[in-house]
Amino acid sequence: MRNELLAAVAVVVALLIGYWMFHGGAGRGIAGRASAAFGRADNQMREDFAKASGSIKVSVAEVYVSSGKMPADNAHAGLFEPEAYRGKTLQSATVNSDGTIDFVFDARSGREGGVVRLVPDLSHPAMGVQWDCESADYPSVASLIPDCRYTGK
Repeated sequence: MRNELLAAVAVVVALLIGYWMFHGGAGRGIAGRASAAFGRADNQMREDFAKASGSIKVSVAEVYVSSGKMPADNAHAGLFEPEAYRGKTLQSATVNSDGTIDFVFDARSGREGGVVRLVPDLSHPAMGVQWDCESADYPSVASLIPDCRYTGK
């Protein structure tokens, strides 16, 4: 009986230690460290997008307003080559001939080659070029980039 009691206590202690290590022990615990790593990647993706998208949107809109046509590519919009926009998770930012802007991210974003796309909305001429943000690659994109929506595959 005593051996069974000791074995049961040992199992309970092992479970408690495992729970403690996973959720909070030894610093933030395994779950906390994993969550923090994903949080850093989210922040890096958000920062990269914010830094690159502002000037690119303005350049594309300026070409459209002055010529009535979308720029054919980065060069036509007066921008650097797509890879020049590389950031912590951003691989490239490409202006396409239809005016869409593709931001391609690396594996640190949660998906190698994942794309966030800005689509020009020209339906309100008096308001200039407005932008819709979408991604088929990042289900949680709305929590990363304000006003961006997941379109699925």
